[in-house]
Amino acid sequence: MVSLVVFGENLVYRVGGTEKSTRTLVRELSRNPNLDVRVVSGSRDDRYGDARRYEYDDCVAVPLRGPRPLPFLRAHLNARAIGSEVRRRPASLLLANAQAAPLAMNAFDGPSVYFLRDEMSLHSYRTYETRIVKRIKFAGRYVLDYPFFRRYQHMNRKAIRDAALVVADSAYMARRAERMFGRRVATVYPLMDLEALSRIELAPVERRPHVMMVGDDEVKGLSVFRKIAEALPEHEFLIVGRTLENRTVGNLTQRSYASDPVDLYGWARLILCPSVWEECFGMAVVEAGALGIPGLVSARGGLPETVPASYYTVPDHRSVDRWVEKIRHVLHDYERHSRTAKAHALRFDMRRQLAVLAREVLTATGIDLGVPIEPPEDVGERRAEDARVEAERGGEEARVEAEQGVEQVEAEREGEEVAADREGERSDADREEAEAEQERVPATAETEP
Repeated sequence: MVSLVVFGENLVYRVGGTEKSTRTLVRELSRNPNLDVRVVSGSRDDRYGDARRYEYDDCVAVPLRGPRPLPFLRAHLNARAIGSEVRRRPASLLLANAQAAPLAMNAFDGPSVYFLRDEMSLHSYRTYETRIVKRIKFAGRYVLDYPFFRRYQHMNRKAIRDAALVVADSAYMARRAERMFGRRVATVYPLMDLEALSRIELAPVERRPHVMMVGDDEVKGLSVFRKIAEALPEHEFLIVGRTLENRTVGNLTQRSYASDPVDLYGWARLILCPSVWEECFGMAVVEAGALGIPGLVSARGGLPETVPASYYTVPDHRSVDRWVEKIRHVLHDYERHSRTAKAHALRFDMRRQLAVLAREVLTATGIDLGVPIEPPEDVGERRAEDARVEAERGGEEARVEAEQGVEQVEAEREGEEVAADREGERSDADREEAEAEQERVPATAETEP
């Protein structure tokens, strides 16, 4: 029997996309009777400790210590406890997530897979705050944490160098990691059962009045979203966040987070992701898209990959006027944008991503995860075919849309092949420059090491 250890700092808590995707991965792998899957997670006594939890059949929670505002000091203090737990029971393969992954990987005696989930795994330690008081506070924390940050960089480079496989959750993250570390990085998008979501029937759009966003933090673009709501008083706006209480002021409503997709997205006709930070991916936009809710995103990090085309991105994410213009355009031709969003979202369905991951793991380690290696039918192509059938029944407009859908699928495939060719042609000089960049000591707290 093949035994797996799945590690992540917060895997038992319902606090983010990493935890949600990993929960889905463990659930799907556990269906294989030939796999023994064990979860190792941190256990916290801060605000995360009050969050709702995921339940696992075989899970060990390691008590974590140290101040949360100093993440690398915290990593230093918890490295030994995490390493001891990972070594406690022999395993065939380790799957390790996000910033804390090196703490487990460097202690594990066997092949490991590193899932890159955030900027800190790429040695980016900075703030996106614009308020001077917040920036000063961050600078103070940075100075205290910097010696441990340098130690983490060495640990992280070793983990990435020794990993059997490195996986990023967007093509953006993969390209950035390859430039920095000089090794191949596979792209496996977060696991979401989008086929199941696409079969859910929401209320008619007339009963879903809200333009919504998911997130209660400034890095998610909260201030920008509020300004957009002020600029469009004729529309209803909704913010959903884990720390928010239910209330409405003017045309802006806020609600606490709901795990059920109908409760979460059932109020919305459009979703925005006006993130300020270089977000690795945007699961909420893709989930909403599978329900037929179009999305608009800022051109930051991997967010543009979550929408069908650049038409749905806002390059200047702080420009309220640009957001207002895009919102009005999408709502004016809503049904077409709804169909486009659903077709694009289904390209990320978890069955395709599991197939990619299984193939990568088998190639890198020889370990069979017991899921189909070949991706299932391309749901994007199938949706284009459905649109073609509709065109034969319904007229020229639908026919044009079907042709555009097929062309989009082909263009995306050609773009992926060109991108892969370009990445393969990267010179040794580029790699040496990236390695040298990691060693530079930042002049200020805002500099990305």
